[in-house]
Amino acid sequence: MSAGVSWAAQQLVELLAAVTSFEDEQAATRSAVERTAEALDAQIAAVVRDGEVCASIGFPAGREPVAELVAATAGELTAIVVPGVGTVTVAVAALENDAACALLVGRAGEGFGPEELALLRGMARVHALTVRLLRSFNALQQRQRLLERSTEIQRAITRRAPLQEVLESIAEAARELVGDEVAGLRMIDVDDPTMMVTAATSGVSAAIRTRIERGPIGEGAGGRAIAEGKLVVVENYSKTADALPAFSELELQAAMAAPVHERGTIVGSLTVASYRPGRSYSEAEQQMLVAFAEHASLAVMDATTVDAIQHQALHDSLSGLPNRRLFLDRLQHALQRRGDRGSVAVIFLDLDRFKSVNDSLGHDAGDRLLVELARRLNECTRGSDTIARLGGDEFAVLMEGVVAEREAARLAERMCTVVREPVLLGGREILVTASAGIALARGVGGDPLRDADTAMYRAKEAGGGTYEFFEPSMRRAVTQQLGLEADLQRGIRRGELVLYYQPIYDLNTLAVVAVEALARWRHPERGLLAPAIFIPIAEETGAIVEIGRWALREACLQLADWQMRFPREHPLSMSVNFSSRQLQQPRLAREIEQALVQAGLDPAHLILELTETTIMQDTDSALKTLRELKSLGARLALDDFGTGYSSLCSLRSYPLDILKIPRPFIEGIEHGFENSAVVRASLQLADTFGLDSVAEGIETRAQLDELVRIGCRYGQGYFLGRPQPPIQLESRLSTPARPRAATLRRVS
Repeated sequence: MSAGVSWAAQQLVELLAAVTSFEDEQAATRSAVERTAEALDAQIAAVVRDGEVCASIGFPAGREPVAELVAATAGELTAIVVPGVGTVTVAVAALENDAACALLVGRAGEGFGPEELALLRGMARVHALTVRLLRSFNALQQRQRLLERSTEIQRAITRRAPLQEVLESIAEAARELVGDEVAGLRMIDVDDPTMMVTAATSGVSAAIRTRIERGPIGEGAGGRAIAEGKLVVVENYSKTADALPAFSELELQAAMAAPVHERGTIVGSLTVASYRPGRSYSEAEQQMLVAFAEHASLAVMDATTVDAIQHQALHDSLSGLPNRRLFLDRLQHALQRRGDRGSVAVIFLDLDRFKSVNDSLGHDAGDRLLVELARRLNECTRGSDTIARLGGDEFAVLMEGVVAEREAARLAERMCTVVREPVLLGGREILVTASAGIALARGVGGDPLRDADTAMYRAKEAGGGTYEFFEPSMRRAVTQQLGLEADLQRGIRRGELVLYYQPIYDLNTLAVVAVEALARWRHPERGLLAPAIFIPIAEETGAIVEIGRWALREACLQLADWQMRFPREHPLSMSVNFSSRQLQQPRLAREIEQALVQAGLDPAHLILELTETTIMQDTDSALKTLRELKSLGARLALDDFGTGYSSLCSLRSYPLDILKIPRPFIEGIEHGFENSAVVRASLQLADTFGLDSVAEGIETRAQLDELVRIGCRYGQGYFLGRPQPPIQLESRLSTPARPRAATLRRVS
């Protein structure tokens, strides 16, 4: 249940409590007008009845535009002019089912939304209820007693008394104040809407209560009130065909029932009945019963609102499964009571590569996928297990009384299996996998959810789609990882990161035509760390954005220095790597432009390297960003081609200049036709699309010779030159270029 609905229910309860505190109709009407204007942030409000303004606010005293207010009440005007305010949009809610009697509000500027109009109608009902109550009090000379009982009921609703207690109080008050011997509240059965169940009674014996515990809608006066949706008065009860046998046998003489609503929908009825011969119900008594039925309506609405809020607080709104809060509460209790009942096991499950589903199909499709997988996972569990959605694509299962590890392993395997089964979304089959971690809590202490999470990441590292049991060594690895994360943040601030540069050669002349900037970390305790150790951490924590920004500026300044000190016919180029997080930054193009201007570089000498995975995570957004980068004049290189998801269409769509052939394709190229076929095909593909090709990971003379033989123009690798500090690379840059040296050409 939303916070808006809860707020509206509270407004209605407070209005009812306020207006029923007055002893006369005029004061109650004035209070209703004031509180309605306040709740709806309206400049004016009024109650119009039979062509007269009974109470108003927002107008100069005695100067209400009666004719306009009456016209607005009749629906002839939707806006009126108010002195000192201007034109206001009006909204009207009828009182007592009479169009000539209405509660009206007006506000300058925008009109009233659906929720505000619903609240206005509710306030009109509350006011009408109050008026009917006050009139009934005067007619029956029982106003004080009725007010007391009404206030008791309102207070019970406000303090969140149990619904059963409130309904029994309403039934008793209705019976007492109407002066009958019997009263009862019957509600529609949630599981079978064709049936009613008895919720509360007053003046009914246990034997009779058992006989009327359940019955079809339409049976008795209460059943008719539900079926017909209106007040039903029966003054010859025992002679009617739909009378309840339990009461007709006792010669019940008369009965009266009013429907009970929840947000406009009939959910039950309130009935009073008498055994007195000749019993008839006056208009005042009928109004009183309707008023008490409205009390029941408010009580039901408030109770369901509270229940819904509590349910929402403990359950996931998308899947309906328990959420993290409820899961942790049940885990804590399970650990406290495990005793001799066996171990407690926790399974932590996370979908593999779920982000690609959201990025490619949209978040709505991703949500539908999660709902379907949540259903499947729930069906895998035992009745005693708790399965929860912790957030995003993370699920967890709590198993109690686990005797052997294989019990948890079987469940984890079933869960991974059902996730692998195709899901049909929008006519397309979606295939996903999941990784799971299992932790068993046997001794005292420990955090099985955290341990299962740790084991899940080990399963992902193993390739995903499977499960792993937690081992203490995993915790130590995680602790080290967390320590490294903190060290990295400090290292960035302290300037511990440096750039190394790997030369890129023209393979025909072995002249350096470009360099690739690669980050290194001079850790104060662990020494020089390679990117493979800290870049994944930076990606996960978001620090990669700051690192990338620093690397870009540093590389551009270094290239400008080298171009000035080592001039050549074809100036040296610089290649800088970019991550998916950087690509998502809205100011990326601006930052690159600023770095180029600061260094005084020609954009044509800057190469921006992006991996297949980076640009395929959100293809539409990536294409837009790449076009912005291309418009700067920089060149774009696709790294690790063939290891991700790119297709011929993507090569044609993206404004690329360079195709980098990854190391796995280069390994073994010198050992025969089959090993070099992929490289030859990549070279031909690049040539077809007008792209330069750069072979990565050249580690032997044989690989170099084979690449030259099959026509690969550019390359880099340990055989040609390792990444090295700027000072060490300068000896190669100072070597005069040979006549056949060339740069990586720029494709427009």
